[in-house]
Amino acid sequence: NLEELKKISSYIEDPNPVDINNPIIYIYNSHQLENYDNSNLDIYGITPNVLMASYLLKEKLNSRGLSTIVEDANLSNFLTLNSWDYASSYKASRIFILDKKNMYSSLKYFIDIHRDSVSKDVTTVNIEGKDYARILFVVGLEHNNYKENLKTMETINNISNKYYPGLSRGIYKKEGVGVDGIYNQDISPNSILIEVGGVENNIDEVLNTTEAISNILYYYIKGDINE
Repeated sequence: NLEELKKISSYIEDPNPVDINNPIIYIYNSHQLENYDNSNLDIYGITPNVLMASYLLKEKLNSRGLSTIVEDANLSNFLTLNSWDYASSYKASRIFILDKKNMYSSLKYFIDIHRDSVSKDVTTVNIEGKDYARILFVVGLEHNNYKENLKTMETINNISNKYYPGLSRGIYKKEGVGVDGIYNQDISPNSILIEVGGVENNIDEVLNTTEAISNILYYYIKGDINE
């Protein structure tokens, strides 16, 4: 429920905006206000959310030489202005995806960052003494080219399992009544939906995971270092 999320979470401006001329990665959040645990941040009145996670990932990717931009338009306001309900989030994000795709012909990868709502014991893993918010890949099966998206996510998932065993919860294939089933993945074979952690994960665990994802994507795009 969008109104309930607005009571918990809020839109966050990019704290570190940079000009990217020829980005290859576009990160966005169909559900911008999906929040994380605000332990240690509540005294500042800050509730971390997936938009914050996207900004963190952007910085990691740019530092690795993978030119990345984040959609910083306020999608919640966009829904409200159009009198669309929360179920129309993917319709809203699609408009911005296509706009950026037309604006930057260099874009090759489209990454939708979400967070799950299951318990922390499911969404957290310790790898070599460091706690991570686990990731889950989601692929919609209700469009003609879903096999290409599935192949992309299988490759990335395999890299994750190789370098960060236990980080990935696998690939969730979705279709049928009550789900979107496409998730805008018909736009590109490199359209990727990643659930990063869950509602009980804190920002430190999410930060560790953005570091891992940046490495995983680097290996996927530039080539696995141990192939």
